[in-house]
Amino acid sequence: MKKAILYFLGVIILLFVGTVSYFFFAGEIKNTLQFDDSRFVSIQKFIKQGKVESLSQAKLQLSLIANDYKPDSVLLLKEELNEVALANAKVCLQKKWLGSCQKYIDLIDKDYKADQVEVIKEKLFVVVNEENISKTKNYLKERNISKTKVYFAKIDTTYNRKKVDALEKKVIQLDNELKVEKVIELMNDKKFDDAKDVLSKVDEDYDIKTTESLAEEIKLKEELEDLLDDEGAVGVFVEYVKKDMNDPESFEHVRTLITEKGKYLNVMMKYREVNSYGAKVLTTVEAKLNRDGSVKKIINRKS
Repeated sequence: MKKAILYFLGVIILLFVGTVSYFFFAGEIKNTLQFDDSRFVSIQKFIKQGKVESLSQAKLQLSLIANDYKPDSVLLLKEELNEVALANAKVCLQKKWLGSCQKYIDLIDKDYKADQVEVIKEKLFVVVNEENISKTKNYLKERNISKTKVYFAKIDTTYNRKKVDALEKKVIQLDNELKVEKVIELMNDKKFDDAKDVLSKVDEDYDIKTTESLAEEIKLKEELEDLLDDEGAVGVFVEYVKKDMNDPESFEHVRTLITEKGKYLNVMMKYREVNSYGAKVLTTVEAKLNRDGSVKKIINRKS
């Protein structure tokens, strides 16, 4: 009797579990179908819009549809997506919307009309590189080295090696020219450390005569700067002049002009002094100095 009751209870439990499982999985299948139906409709709408973002979303949604959901219809949708992307890639190439063209190409499945896609890729490759070459040349003319380098860097290294090599020489030439100009500017502003730093970045084989001359000029100007006191006078020369003054304590520097001439410095210094009559006068003295500031020759002196 107990066995019969247990058997009966077991059958009831199995029937209950089976029923619940049936309705549960049936519901899940129904929900999955509903989701896929909704996705299918959304994909159709995205493809009709034809934009890169829409087709990207359509491609994503297609990857989420169940494998057994309307396989023929899904296949047709995939072909439609590929065809729209291909057609739009052609249009973008024609209108030189190069970035969009590449994005449409990326959406096309690898095995879809591979020959046609390859033709578009080859044309795009040429157009993109010619576009970057053209922009590089334009910025070269404007002497805008930063933008020149940006667009030159975008040129594919495998494209028209002869043309790219010739262009690269011009880019390097401009880069070095601008660095040399910057060196001169910094040197004239007495920023000698900065000038030497920029000069060190000029290519070693670029106009060696000019770069060596600049290096020497920076060195000489640094030495000259060391000769000057806070008022811009050559300290050694000032002391030399004071020796012949009636009242050395009355020396008042006005202005010093210096021109470099080979190994020597031509100096014209104006200063005020009290003469032997007790009057304050403006005196000008011209001299040739050695590089250390010592006097080579007094050329003229007048009060």
